Amino acid sequence: MKKSYLFLMVGLLCLPEGAFSSKKKAVDPRVRDVRTIFIKGNNEAAVKARQNLANWTCFGLASGPGQADATLDFSQQQSVSGALISGNRERSIVSAELTTKGGDVIWSGNATRDAGIVNTGAGSAAIHLLSLLQADAFPEVKTGFRGPDRSACPAVSAPPAAAPEPAANGAAAPPAEPGEPATTGTKKIRLGMTTDQVEKALGPPATRADLGEKVLYKYKDMTVEFHDGKVTDVR
Repeated sequence: MKKSYLFLMVGLLCLPEGAFSSKKKAVDPRVRDVRTIFIKGNNEAAVKARQNLANWTCFGLASGPGQADATLDFSQQQSVSGALISGNRERSIVSAELTTKGGDVIWSGNATRDAGIVNTGAGSAAIHLLSLLQADAFPEVKTGFRGPDRSACPAVSAPPAAAPEPAANGAAAPPAEPGEPATTGTKKIRLGMTTDQVEKALGPPATRADLGEKVLYKYKDMTVEFHDGKVTDVR
């Protein structure tokens, strides 16, 4: 009887904070307005989040804070007070904060994962935080083992093309040069679209830059970024 009571107490102490709370923290509505995110940090959690942002969320990855709607800052620390039952006494504690360009924190979360044989657990904690962010931002989008249904993700609108300047004599402006198709605000590029779908909508790019992990399609008024053959950012 005493042993059963002891195991019950240990189990209760190991439950995460807030396990008995039925109220879910309200989500800042500004999170739903975010389309592109710059991930800040050079730790294991931040690196893993950059690699998996497009796989586990509807957000696009921005190359810098100036091109992003918001910044996601990852911090991590190691703890030696790990799981008692497994005997693993090392774990990673990862926290993340999503801030607007004005510096307002509009979302935050934290996750703890036990270290594995060849990893610290920070990477799996970061992916878990991405799934929490996705669920809070777009609860209507179904998410499975392979990430969200990207066809249901909000679209990323292509920036409108600048109006052509009239010639000095009042004649119509010359047409766009070959390889630089004109774009309009009515054309939309959706996150997750393939290169073929983008070329069908906008035509072939003026230039194509293969940067290893990512490919850039550069048009006259916009740049489309691909990871693994799918759109992750439009700027």
